[in-house]
Amino acid sequence: MLRIISNRMMNVLSLCMLALVTQAQLDTIVIGFGGNMPAQITSSDPSSDPENVFDQSGFLPNDNAASRFLAQATLGYNLDNINQVMSMGKEDWIEEQLAKPMPFTLLQQVRDYYEFVFNETGTYDGSSSWLFWEYAWWQYHMTSDDLLRQRIALALSEILVVSENSQFGGNPHALSDYYDILLTHAFGNYRDLLQAVTYSATMGVYLTFVNNPKTDLSENQFPDENYAREVMQLFTIGLYELNNDGTYKLDPQGERIPTYDNVDIAEFSKVFTGLTYGDASMFPMYRQSDTSYVPDMIMFDSDHEPGIKNLLNNVQIPNRQPVDGDADISDALDNLFNHPNVGPFIGKLLIQRLVTSNPPPEYIDRVAQAFNDNGSGVRGDMKAVIRAILLDPIANSCDSGNEITFGMLREPFVRYFQINKAFNASTLSGNYRNVMYSVEENVGQKPLSSPSVFNFFQPDYQPLGPVEEADLVAPEFQITDSQTISGWLNGVYLWVIRGYPVEAWDIYSGEPDSTYQDEIAMLDFSTEVMLTDDDKLHILLDRINLVLAQGRLTEPTLAIIKETVSQFDNESDDDKERRARLAVYLIMSSPEYLINR
Repeated sequence: MLRIISNRMMNVLSLCMLALVTQAQLDTIVIGFGGNMPAQITSSDPSSDPENVFDQSGFLPNDNAASRFLAQATLGYNLDNINQVMSMGKEDWIEEQLAKPMPFTLLQQVRDYYEFVFNETGTYDGSSSWLFWEYAWWQYHMTSDDLLRQRIALALSEILVVSENSQFGGNPHALSDYYDILLTHAFGNYRDLLQAVTYSATMGVYLTFVNNPKTDLSENQFPDENYAREVMQLFTIGLYELNNDGTYKLDPQGERIPTYDNVDIAEFSKVFTGLTYGDASMFPMYRQSDTSYVPDMIMFDSDHEPGIKNLLNNVQIPNRQPVDGDADISDALDNLFNHPNVGPFIGKLLIQRLVTSNPPPEYIDRVAQAFNDNGSGVRGDMKAVIRAILLDPIANSCDSGNEITFGMLREPFVRYFQINKAFNASTLSGNYRNVMYSVEENVGQKPLSSPSVFNFFQPDYQPLGPVEEADLVAPEFQITDSQTISGWLNGVYLWVIRGYPVEAWDIYSGEPDSTYQDEIAMLDFSTEVMLTDDDKLHILLDRINLVLAQGRLTEPTLAIIKETVSQFDNESDDDKERRARLAVYLIMSSPEYLINR
């Protein structure tokens, strides 16, 4: 492929268009994104594709394009990451990220905290174990460079939902082990992810199918239907039959066609019977300890519903003799995984989490095709799906960024995390603690804390007004109200202006503060401080605009921020840092930042 990597040329073409106006022709000819006619494009090199010069695919990204890509592909990034994407290109960056292994597990980090408490106190009593999950999540994400894996895992956590707002509460084994499943399978196969989630004791407790009994008419006892319903509605196929481009199939009366009914739920509920905790010796058996969440649930065939189970699309599980509950579950998951809805349904949900709330049908179709076949005949390959989402022309085109229907409201937790990455939050020890209390308190969001299995917001949420009137959706606005808007402003003030980006608490009763002072991160504004003089303020704002907002803040907005910052003193080192922090605060409070396009 012919590649042009001149940054100067990319700056010239930063609007993603080239308009040629000649004296002999009054019409404007727009070249790029298919608008190449009447131009004839040839190359002296027969092995090259000259089209890629005009459709943008032949260019490495400039700084704004790299920042925009990272805003879709990561939870947070800094200027070094932007420069890396500019140098490598998006495709190579993705491939490098897909090859990165998990450096450690959150479960091991939780175990390390328990060990630390025991070494310090000689007992596990008095430990604030509910903090271990939050600390483990933060330690992993602040020290690991698998940025793409982290982004996909958080997206999956909002599709295959479990929440600490449940009967296992803040049990760190339950939450960390479940999140490890998402990290582990983020680049694997979706069928394997379904298997791992189904056998997770955390999911078994959350959706109440651990110790799910078989039918006993004499006791008026029937299998719990909770997981059977949600594995279809939320994790695989959705409520209505879909075309591959995500549009609804319609019956002869023009009505949507349901994917399942109550009879189907009852049939699937029979499949998810006989499972209990992996450390159990009988069925039913209840949690033996906090670690009972870690091993996969195990099947007791004697308590699994025997007989035929009728699945979707006229598939039937046979009356196995002897009863084999694991085989029944495998058949049921295969039935759901191979349903034609899964590609467009899951594909659209992932596009919504990474790129845009209202992906057009052709975008969904391309991603669904990648799910259906990765090019080697493999269905459900998450790597192929990720590539399809992040490298699609609609995700990358600057034309898309100018469409009013493109983009998404940035999730508040992702905004919060971005602060810590953009300004290189670091500690003296290399260890990190963060309760993440203030972000949840202010904006109602942190990992694995949604109010229900339906996530913090639903993918089809329509706020009243222009979005609803245009029949569009804006999921993140479901948690956007006067309280969370003011909470966001108060939070940014606390994290950026006051300089408290994280909160660290004792992990055992009476732990001396000196034990963990070197684990409390501080933001680094040293580079920004050098740009606070009045004649350099435009450079400061351009830098922050690039890293935080992909350069999308308009000149009027930047002018207002510049004028505001210039009113503050700039004499002492404290003055300079105050100016830098204020610039960040104002940019992160602007609507142009909040909408990621």
